This record gives sequence, C-alpha cells and structure tokens, in this order.
Amino acid sequence: AQALLAKVYLTRHDFAQAEIYCMEVINSGEYALFPDYARLFLPEGENSEESVFEVQATALETGGGGSQYNEVQGVRGTPNLGWGFNRPSDALVAAYEPGDPRRDATILYVGEVLPDGSAIVEDNPNILNERYNQKAWVPNHPGGNGNGPGNIRILRYADVLLMAAEALNENGRPQQALTYLNRVRARARGNRHNVLRDITTTEQEALRRIIWHERRVELAMEQHRWFELARQGRLAEALQAVGKNFVPGKHELFPIPQSEIDLSGGLLQQNPGY
Repeated sequence: AQALLAKVYLTRHDFAQAEIYCMEVINSGEYALFPDYARLFLPEGENSEESVFEVQATALETGGGGSQYNEVQGVRGTPNLGWGFNRPSDALVAAYEPGDPRRDATILYVGEVLPDGSAIVEDNPNILNERYNQKAWVPNHPGGNGNGPGNIRILRYADVLLMAAEALNENGRPQQALTYLNRVRARARGNRHNVLRDITTTEQEALRRIIWHERRVELAMEQHRWFELARQGRLAEALQAVGKNFVPGKHELFPIPQSEIDLSGGLLQQNPGY
C-alpha cells in the first residue's frame, strides 16, 4: 500500500510525501532486487524478493486461473497462441545505453528461441520491424486460448527505488537520490563492469532527466510508459512525434459517460474538452 501511495503522490508532484512512503518501503527490509534482471521475468522470478505487487496466474487443463496479459503480447504465429500486440518501438531500442543487458532481456527478436525452448521466433513478412516483448512471452502450457500462465508484475522494488531517487532529487537531496539510482543500475550491470557506470551528476535538471530515462529502460514494456509521460508533462510531445492526434488538456483523461453525470444529479462535471 505504501508503494502504491508513493506513486500516487509522485503523480501529484507531492515529492515530500512520495519520499516518505518510498522510504517506508525501503526501510522495512522486506524487499530486495532480484539478482538477475533477465531471469526476473521467468517463472523462477515470480513472487521474488523484488515483487511488491504481483497478479497471480496459472494455466490449467480446464477452468480459469490464467491470464491473457502474456498472450496478447506473445509472439504472433507460434503454437503458443501469441497475438503479437504491443511490440517494442524503434525509439525504445535506441533508448538503451551501449551494452545495457536490459535491452536483450526486454526485446525478443526474430530467430531467438523462447526462454522455455518451446518455439523459435519466425520472420513474419506481414509485420514491419518485427520484435516482441520478452517480459510477456507465452510459454508452452496446458489449456486453451486465454488460459496463459505468467504472473503480472504490477509493482517492483526497482520501481520503488527509482521513485525514491526522483523524489529525493526534487526535494534537493541529489546525493541520496544517486544511491538508489545507482543501485538499480548496478543490478542491471551485473558483472559487466564496463557498462552502465554509476551516475555522478548532482545538478537537479540533469539528474531528473537521467532518472526519467532510467525508469524508461528499467520498466520498459511493463505498461508504465503512458502514465510516466503524463505525469512528467511530456505526453503530448511523445505522441505527436509519432503522428498521434493528441490534444493537451483533453486526452490525458477519458470522458465521463453522460449517464453517470445524470445519475450524480449534476455533482459530476465532464472532463475538459468533451
């Protein structure tokens, strides 16, 4: 609950409260970074020491319990029922620093074998720039369509550390922010000592941009990006750059159904622009 509340305060730009709740999670001693980033999204990484909030899923021969989260993003055309939606963009590929192991742990390319060895990613001539989300691939499993295994990592400890870094930087304590930022980078680096060197800058704006970038590559393809850009005030810029008809001040929110406004007796007001 504290971690989710920290994210709410971060979204509201209440960095003092965001810091308080992040530090409650960090100082609790209940969580730690999973040692191997690439294996965090395999079955062995489910409900690990890094998991703060995780939706459970299991594939059964019959009946429910599974999830379509991985299936929707899985490799299209494999026997494992992937749909091939929500694929990594060119911009994401280019965002990683040279040698960052997280790129290959996040993006699944044509010719690669699925982590469980059940299928090879084959070239599909109907898909441009074919690549997939390696954090949400579909393993071989019992049961049918819509019954995929694979827990959904909603909130990870790495996310909390980066929220703490952002809040501390905004609160004028960049040295403390660097501690948590570099902890995340060190885990990603592993034993590759020549990549992802520690960040040392303490200039607030520069460090803010670095933390934002670190959140992008650390949490890539985990469904945080839209909300990150919205709270950072960069959503219009990012979406308009790829040809989306985004209207600032309107499209950050959905319209409230008129039926709900009517039921409220006028207490609910329609969101701007609708």
